[in-house]
Amino acid sequence: MGQLAFVVAKSGDGKSSSLRNLDEKETVIINTDQKPLPFKRFADRYNEESGNYLQSSDTEKVLSKLKEVNSNPAIKTIAIDTWSRMMTDAVMNKSFRSTKGFEKYMKMAAAQYDLINIINEKVRTDIIVYLFAHPEPSTDADGFTTHRIGVQGKMLEKFVPESFSSIVLYGDKIRTPGKPNEHIFRTISNGNDTCKTPMEMFEDETIPNDLVLVNEKIREYYGI
Repeated sequence: MGQLAFVVAKSGDGKSSSLRNLDEKETVIINTDQKPLPFKRFADRYNEESGNYLQSSDTEKVLSKLKEVNSNPAIKTIAIDTWSRMMTDAVMNKSFRSTKGFEKYMKMAAAQYDLINIINEKVRTDIIVYLFAHPEPSTDADGFTTHRIGVQGKMLEKFVPESFSSIVLYGDKIRTPGKPNEHIFRTISNGNDTCKTPMEMFEDETIPNDLVLVNEKIREYYGI
């Protein structure tokens, strides 16, 4: 089974920049947001001609790329940037909007549910798959607000994406007057979100937003 990890952060809080130091010979980026990646000369390193890049938010195309990559032993990391865009584009699709009834939401939710299960059950054990996502606030019956992975529709809310992985990193930034913002990942919850990682995987509550470091910790922890 693949090693699924969520990376959750608001736009501009360092999700895409965390890809900057990965080895392009061992990495596939699925750019569902379909915008330039925020590191220098990314298109020279990642492109469809090299087979390590797909620019599409279509779920079927993403699944096809996962199947292709799974048969390539050189690939060790897959990043889907972002899962949020896949869900948004699914519900904003013209055919979806023109279809009446609740069944269309069930089909959309089932497709995303299948995507996560395929990552967990069908992808090779030595591949780490990062699903990037945006957070959204959620208020419980007592009026307390927490942040969780943002999804489209009640069906996806009910299956709780965070329950499908032990690793849910939250991106944040440290602001210091007179200095550039420092982007980091949090490894434990601040009490108001769904951030979590396995016990003793990370020594610190915050780490640099660098997936090379995260890869090292995951591989060491699970012995892969």
